[in-house]
Amino acid sequence: MTEFQAMMEETKALIEENLTNKDKRPSYMLEKQLAFIKTELNKMEQKRNFHVFYPYYPKGIIDSWDYSNSLAIKLMELLELYCKL
Repeated sequence: MTEFQAMMEETKALIEENLTNKDKRPSYMLEKQLAFIKTELNKMEQKRNFHVFYPYYPKGIIDSWDYSNSLAIKLMELLELYCKL
């Protein structure tokens, strides 16, 4: 498994955890937004080329999330790795 694929699986697991444990999820993370991010991650996994598909989720994170949140950090690290593919 490549580094990108491994990080993708970890990130998807974190999203699922946040979707499942609504009580532990920060109020700024909306269920609809997390579902949208999952869809974008699937597209990233399929395309593997940021010139073909560039996700929108980084803008949402920058606009309204706490940058120190572990999911936010993981999503931004995944984006960085995706751009290097």
